[in-house]
Amino acid sequence: MRGNIPIPELPMEVETWLIVAVSNIRTGTTKQGAPFVTATGRNASGSIQLRVWSDAMNPSLPLTPGLWGVEGRRETFDRNDQFIVTRYNTVAIDSYREHQHAEPPLPRAFTLDIETIALPEYRDRVPGALERSARLGKMRIEQIERYCDNADAEIERVYSLGSLSSTSGRIVSIAVHVAPVPEFTVEGHASSEYAFGIDETSNDEGELHALEQFFSLLRDFDRDTDEIVGHNVLDFDLPFIFQRAAVHGMKVPRLVNLAEYTVRGVFDTQRAWWLGQRKTVSLDEIAFALGLESSKTKEVEGSTVFELYHAGRLADIREYNLKDIRLTRAVYERLVGSFGR
Repeated sequence: MRGNIPIPELPMEVETWLIVAVSNIRTGTTKQGAPFVTATGRNASGSIQLRVWSDAMNPSLPLTPGLWGVEGRRETFDRNDQFIVTRYNTVAIDSYREHQHAEPPLPRAFTLDIETIALPEYRDRVPGALERSARLGKMRIEQIERYCDNADAEIERVYSLGSLSSTSGRIVSIAVHVAPVPEFTVEGHASSEYAFGIDETSNDEGELHALEQFFSLLRDFDRDTDEIVGHNVLDFDLPFIFQRAAVHGMKVPRLVNLAEYTVRGVFDTQRAWWLGQRKTVSLDEIAFALGLESSKTKEVEGSTVFELYHAGRLADIREYNLKDIRLTRAVYERLVGSFGR
């Protein structure tokens, strides 16, 4: 049996063997009710879809994310190449390195969080918008009371809330933690973290620079194996990032498709907590429930970023942003461990 052939050069219908990093494992059943498994196999030479039919499954050794030696043959199904696995077994990382002469391409989790502030020019739009809302009867009773009691204070309050929309706010910091996905534990692979927008000396590098650095970090992101992780990342962070990129006229990669019902390449801890339901819960509430330390302090949390920025406390914003991604990663690991995918 031939083996360790580069994936693009695998011969058709010939028994071969490969050493691959296996991820993106899914189960299914045939029309006859027989179970099967599909997965992605990657090594230094490329990637290919793996398919394991029921007669090749080993109940005592289920296929899980990790490094595997697989035997089988390359076939074409529906004009797509796949590797029909007939046997499989775990391999050590040293064996992978020996045969591939490279580090394994581990599926990565990019845990991210953004901090935003209102645009200075948005301040000039607020008084007119409030006046129109009051005149047209679109204000809620509590806002009418605030507006009538102190119009200037209400203008400042609404201005600060402009940070919650990409049309009236901008990104001041993007923090990203990069590490293998929780199920894929390989010794010797450390995590790394980044904070774009505010440098280590507390200088504001600007939104455009932050976006450019973020997209550069994710330039080889593969949504079939890697994933972007965040809390409410599907409804806030990711749309905000792409919308602000459009404001700057940037041409950016389509990392994920947010129109998909179940978005490939994204793990939203808020959705995961609710087992897929579209309900809300704060990251801090989940942290409390799981016994994890909060990323918030009395002075520094999401609602105070606006004040902190204008007080020149950019170092505090940067550190809070980094604490948020560390906490999100911890929540992510717990939820994957408990619920799976």
